[in-house]
Amino acid sequence: MLGSSVLVVEDEAAMQQQLRIDLHDLGYRPSAASSAPEARELLERERVAAVLLDLVLDEGEDSGFELLQWIRHHHPGLPVIVLSAAQVNSASIRKAYELGASSYFVKGNVPMAHIYSDLAARLVERGTGRPGSYRFGKLEFDPTRRTVKFGRGEIHLTQQQTAVVLFLAQGSKSATARDLIEAGLFRSNAAHSTVHSALLTLRRRLDELEPGLGQKFVRATPRGYHLVPMHD
Repeated sequence: MLGSSVLVVEDEAAMQQQLRIDLHDLGYRPSAASSAPEARELLERERVAAVLLDLVLDEGEDSGFELLQWIRHHHPGLPVIVLSAAQVNSASIRKAYELGASSYFVKGNVPMAHIYSDLAARLVERGTGRPGSYRFGKLEFDPTRRTVKFGRGEIHLTQQQTAVVLFLAQGSKSATARDLIEAGLFRSNAAHSTVHSALLTLRRRLDELEPGLGQKFVRATPRGYHLVPMHD
């Protein structure tokens, strides 16, 4: 959606500049990184709604794949649109999707307008990012059905709880109570204590799947709330 922060990971200066200018003109807030380490640092520091990723960076032909894998592991709900001029064979495209790419475009083969249309589609409905369910390790979240599955158990969330999990899944940085209020998930005059109480209720709901799951999955730190994949 317009106003969202979009990270451009591109080591070619001219292409990076074009993407930043276009995104700004379209109403987004673009930021840029020229390498995988720079992108990881920015994703940990700022809240980003989507990533445009060049698969082949200066560090090596696998650097983009490794970054994609890192993003999907640490930020499962973050949409990643892959752009590549070099990795155009079917094996590379399949690998990108297996690692969690939301879309794959070959540079020069499609109009830029198609890429930006796809980006807009990924950011609808509060940034649901990818269609279908989200996997956080052993935990599966389906925003359409408003369900969370863990092991053999399944719970249903309220509309607000679903929206909160979506918002946390979408971002690449912890969200504060103020962030959740400004995103329209609570009344504009809501007290921060109201937000914290709602998150506590969400955690308790998740605990119905397994004792302690809520605190493990919805992690609270001095920086805010974020989701943690439930791996073995």
